[in-house]
Amino acid sequence: METQRALIADYKNHAARFDAIAKYLKEWQPPALMLWGRHDPYFDIAETLSWMQDLPRMEAHVLDGGHFLLETHAATAVPLMLDFIRRTQRDGI
Repeated sequence: METQRALIADYKNHAARFDAIAKYLKEWQPPALMLWGRHDPYFDIAETLSWMQDLPRMEAHVLDGGHFLLETHAATAVPLMLDFIRRTQRDGI
């Protein structure tokens, strides 16, 4: 929770680093999972999926939810996350 609070408190600096984050993703191609709610009022699907330009292997799931997807769609999201973790740990990625 402290890390999440720090990120929110420092969002201006975090947002300013988006280009550096994109460069890192493009160069290193880390395993990535994206769960997104199609009714999210804060992040447009085009913006969300734009990360796939630099990280084409990103596994993306678009669910019929909003911004608080994990709170409203945990029954769908949690198995996807656990499966992703198991696969990436098993593959040594």
